[in-house]
Amino acid sequence: MKKFLVSTIAAAASLLAVNPAHAALNLVTNGSFEVGTEPGNFATVGTGESNITGWSVSNGTVDYIGSYWTAADGLRSIDLAGNSYGTLTQAVNLVANQAYSLTFFLSANPDNPEFPRSVQVGIGGTTQDFSFTGSPSLSNMGWQQQTLNFVAGATGSTLLSFTALNAGTYYGPALDNVSLTAVPEPSTWAMMLLGFGMIGFGVRRRIRSASRIAFA
Repeated sequence: MKKFLVSTIAAAASLLAVNPAHAALNLVTNGSFEVGTEPGNFATVGTGESNITGWSVSNGTVDYIGSYWTAADGLRSIDLAGNSYGTLTQAVNLVANQAYSLTFFLSANPDNPEFPRSVQVGIGGTTQDFSFTGSPSLSNMGWQQQTLNFVAGATGSTLLSFTALNAGTYYGPALDNVSLTAVPEPSTWAMMLLGFGMIGFGVRRRIRSASRIAFA
């Protein structure tokens, strides 16, 4: 039991050091699109409509996917081209000069074989294009995780946007499981690891003291 406690602390420290982004708070609301008006198979959402909690369609239309195909996370996802190429946005709060990691899962509407499907991602003055080149099906979308790392240029509310670029007659890139996390500085993680080490040292000292008293 004593060895288990110390080893558990060490394992937790190692896990955080290897994958810090997943230990941080997701700054995106409803990143997997699970909260919103029931879409059934799918529902087309137009500019200004509020069917998807936390998100807005700022241009064109998107399809809010329910049971039509398998999601990357949960039961719902997005086709970024409904009856036209669409842009999906959300305001997030950033801190100037802070490093962030944006991750999301990308696929494509499998009803049209024209590939690749591309999306332009914008946030905090940074834009980058991502493409999906797989061969999805309704039952196996072949979701691919994508990552955009950036440093915020200003403090305050910033618009996160996903825009369909090429969608094969409005069969668009598919989006799911969006996450935005702050990336701690290396010095911060060094301090945390040191803290874990001090906790382990303290536990071991208490165990030794207890053992001496028991055998006194």
